[in-house]
Amino acid sequence: MTDKLEVLRDYIKTEIGYQGEVDAEADLLEQRILDSFSIVQMAVFIQERFQVELEAEDLVRTNLCRLSAMIAMIDRKLAA
Repeated sequence: MTDKLEVLRDYIKTEIGYQGEVDAEADLLEQRILDSFSIVQMAVFIQERFQVELEAEDLVRTNLCRLSAMIAMIDRKLAA
């Protein structure tokens, strides 16, 4: 999880521009670290970086609002 977590945190810092600390369990939407547009950007990045195919049913708030949820989704996709 640590490697994926660091990759996602780095993406948020470099591409989204958020320079604060990002906790893996923090709700990124509630804390306004991500918005609807940046969620789409994150989904595209996840597909490209981790070589997984996200389906429409994957693109829901529960999978994309926390880094821990994103990592769990990536792990499920890689295991399939």
